[in-house]
Amino acid sequence: MNPKEFLLLFVGGGLFISLGDRVHIAYGVLTQADTSFFGQAWWVMPNFGCVSIALYFGYGFLRKLNGEEVSNFSSRRLLTTSCAFLLAYASTGPLDAWGWWLAALLSIWWLLRIIIWPVRKSVIQFVVILAFVGPLAEAFQSSTGLFAYDHPDLGLVPSWLFAIYLHGALVVPEVEALIRGRKERNPHL
Repeated sequence: MNPKEFLLLFVGGGLFISLGDRVHIAYGVLTQADTSFFGQAWWVMPNFGCVSIALYFGYGFLRKLNGEEVSNFSSRRLLTTSCAFLLAYASTGPLDAWGWWLAALLSIWWLLRIIIWPVRKSVIQFVVILAFVGPLAEAFQSSTGLFAYDHPDLGLVPSWLFAIYLHGALVVPEVEALIRGRKERNPHL
């Protein structure tokens, strides 16, 4: 990955994921200690930028560990996985009070998505890891006082949080296919 791609992934991923966080603030799902950057904490976008970089390289490592090639890029698939992730994320704003029911609905939707568009072994492994580690990382961040979920029902986080990670994890292989696949088609980039 060249510096331009790294920067684009950092900024683009940071802004993209921040959209969902913005919905959580608007619906009173979470409260941040600092709201100095357009109603969000200044650190949210850089935090999600770092998350985007870590997910990209983490998935790439897992894919290689499984001996799998980079997926073929499909703009339709990138668009649909991205929209599905944002829709899942945004639904948790107005439906936060549904708790475990929302977790079940989002999980069923995710299951239907991978039945309709089957995914590789590495993607399933990545999804499971992310759905476990993501909420743990958020619980840790919340424990520091940076933010707090207003209605947590699973320790410091909502029970539906893992399901956002299920949907978000499906975007990462598509982003990798965009970045790496482009390079493989034109090695001079």
